[in-house]
Amino acid sequence: MCDANGSNKYSISFICSKAPNPSLCLQAYNSDPRSQNVDLSGLCQIAIDFSEKSARQTLNLVNQLLQNAKGVYGNRLQDCAFHYLNCANLFNQTGKILQSGDFQKTMDGVNGALAESANCDAGFIKSPPKEPNELQQSSVLVQQLGVVAVLTATWLIK
Repeated sequence: MCDANGSNKYSISFICSKAPNPSLCLQAYNSDPRSQNVDLSGLCQIAIDFSEKSARQTLNLVNQLLQNAKGVYGNRLQDCAFHYLNCANLFNQTGKILQSGDFQKTMDGVNGALAESANCDAGFIKSPPKEPNELQQSSVLVQQLGVVAVLTATWLIK
């Protein structure tokens, strides 16, 4: 496996060893057949893709929770739906930016998507009601997968 410059410094195992959840990172890459024969830019694209998928799954969860939500809790979930729609769309746009070769904007886009995810969580920190456990877990998943995209984009810039 080669990086964008033709060296093979960046393997999946190396990338995942730097991730906050190495086993999740390995599982995500191993579940995608594209990961077997791509360079670092390809690994970044795969990381963006699985981050976007996770963000869209979280958006679906928020929309399910919204069906019976009222009051402050419902308002916070509406805010989360907004943030996760932005998060998923930013991951999608970032994949297109990566294909153009602008690695700095790629990293900025991934960081923007992760900020949207964090904004959902932040809405529940201020005061009750508490963030639902399943939403908190899904949010952590988005953030842990998104960090893999940040790592790969960072190495593309170097």
